[in-house]
Amino acid sequence: MRSPTIFIRSVSMFVACSVLAWSLTCADAQSGVGVSPPRAQLVAAPGSQVTSVVNVDNPSPGTPLGVSVVLNDALMGPSGQLIWLDPGSHPRSLAPWLSVNPLEFTLGPAADLAVSYTVTVPEDAPDGTYWTVLFFDSAASGSEQEPGAGIGVVTRVRVGHFIYVDVGEPTREGSIVGLRYEPGVDAPPAVRVQFSNTGTGLLRITGSVEVRDATGGLVERVSVADEASFPGATHDVVFPLSAPLPTGSYTLLADLDYGGGTVLLGEALVEVP
Repeated sequence: MRSPTIFIRSVSMFVACSVLAWSLTCADAQSGVGVSPPRAQLVAAPGSQVTSVVNVDNPSPGTPLGVSVVLNDALMGPSGQLIWLDPGSHPRSLAPWLSVNPLEFTLGPAADLAVSYTVTVPEDAPDGTYWTVLFFDSAASGSEQEPGAGIGVVTRVRVGHFIYVDVGEPTREGSIVGLRYEPGVDAPPAVRVQFSNTGTGLLRITGSVEVRDATGGLVERVSVADEASFPGATHDVVFPLSAPLPTGSYTLLADLDYGGGTVLLGEALVEVP
């Protein structure tokens, strides 16, 4: 199938909206520990400290779980996917400023523990959002394979707690830089809105896409809510469609609200062969 031809234009208007935090759960908490809350949005000044806690619980009524804390950084790829990195791998990493207590522990059946962490912000830290993720790896206590004990499988479950810290006064800015239709050869059909976070703060994106035919009739309207955008990232916001578009001419209309006082509007003309 040939790729559709697209012509793009965009405009913007102003509106007020608050910024929400983002969360990630990398596994079903029922098969390992649970984490609450799944994310934290903190505020700190340069040269200050801020402390918070995350509650980790064992939902099993009969099995103790051994838990270890692992730090990872994350960036956004061009398709909107998360790219996992070692701690301290990018300039906005929170990991070098973070201390966690405890790093290893055992939770008895139906038990829970408040894990404390402290962020120490350097005095020369530039304004902006910094982030990292605490992963809690868990497995049944005593299930680690002993040397010489033969072949065995140990299942470990990983659940994440994202930590965001706004230092000073982050800027919230962004723009639509592309808008395209994908017919979905190897994935469901979708409209992809390419968004660029040009500020220094984390953004939370909500919005919708309308697909209209050559007569202006509404073919489909799709919405998304609470999509994250890291500072400096250019990535797709994906709007899945219920079915591929038949041959014809279409207009794609997108609106994105990223909470920075602006709603972005994008328009693209699509020819589907």
